[in-house]
Amino acid sequence: MWTRRLWMAGVGSALVACPVTATPLAYSDLPPAARRLAADLGLTAESFPAYLAAQRAALAERMVAGSAEHLTYYVLQSQRFTSSGGLDPLAMARSRSDALPVEAKLRMEAFRASTTASLDERHSLMVGLYRGLPADWTLERCYDHTVRFLRERLATGPNPDVVNSLYQRRGLSSDSAAGNTKVLAAAQPHLGVPKRVLLVGPGLDLTRREGFQDDTPLEQPQWNWLRQQFGPKAAIDSADVRPEVLTFLRRRGRCAVEADITAQIPAAGAYDLAVATNVFVYLDDRGLMMALAGLARALRPGGVLLHNDGRFAAKVFGESLGMRVVHFSPVSLGFRNGRQQLDRAVVNRRG
Repeated sequence: MWTRRLWMAGVGSALVACPVTATPLAYSDLPPAARRLAADLGLTAESFPAYLAAQRAALAERMVAGSAEHLTYYVLQSQRFTSSGGLDPLAMARSRSDALPVEAKLRMEAFRASTTASLDERHSLMVGLYRGLPADWTLERCYDHTVRFLRERLATGPNPDVVNSLYQRRGLSSDSAAGNTKVLAAAQPHLGVPKRVLLVGPGLDLTRREGFQDDTPLEQPQWNWLRQQFGPKAAIDSADVRPEVLTFLRRRGRCAVEADITAQIPAAGAYDLAVATNVFVYLDDRGLMMALAGLARALRPGGVLLHNDGRFAAKVFGESLGMRVVHFSPVSLGFRNGRQQLDRAVVNRRG
């Protein structure tokens, strides 16, 4: 499985240590009201160790699947390692053919040949993903997995329940949605002036499933927005599970905490603001309950959590953990294919 040597190689003194270390969530971290709801989800003191073990196993599998998607999008579209024209992953998913196109096979061979060099930072990170894959996850298997996911996604339509179910099973990637900063901006009047911020899942614009360009900056829009809005006096800790995201943050001297928020607490009682947009969509109800429990523990009294999950369960779980909703508003992300794209800004305050 994952070996940290693959991610730390070549970084050396560029990495900056973060004083925060994640600690495991305990069943006792749930207040009585939350334990009653957790019991309805099959989470009890007796079953909690099995839950944590299942989360670790699922995390490992979903990390591999997320890497497979990144690699496929990069191998099909990048011009960094080959002069052949880029391929459209969505077009391949729509073709309904399971056969590996010759053009895709040639691109895979070109990428494999390029892995002995470091062509730029993004290519270096992609090579790290490739070398970190289990032996049975070849580029061909990555392609098959990704095309099948895209077909399922294209077939789901706009039904939010179906889309949520799909994303709760999807691989964990480091996608960075541009709309996240619009959610931040919409909620800004309700965020106060935090001295310490926890940014969960900051993401990284590593690849895209369509329209990818090699000159797309490797950056984290949410981190940049928070720094610009609150200035250098606000400490920003980032929590993520993706190795390439942690490496990117550390190379830039930013605090990066390796933490699975469904099973770990980045730092108890430390934060005035926690931001977790486009994070809860990957979690089922049990994962959502425990993630909210961990974030409630991470916040100081009076601290706020910003997220964009509109499920009623998020509201109920939050209230059981002492975090009531103090703001809820729709957020327009603009228009795509003639349809307005909507998100939401949800702010919970810890009592």
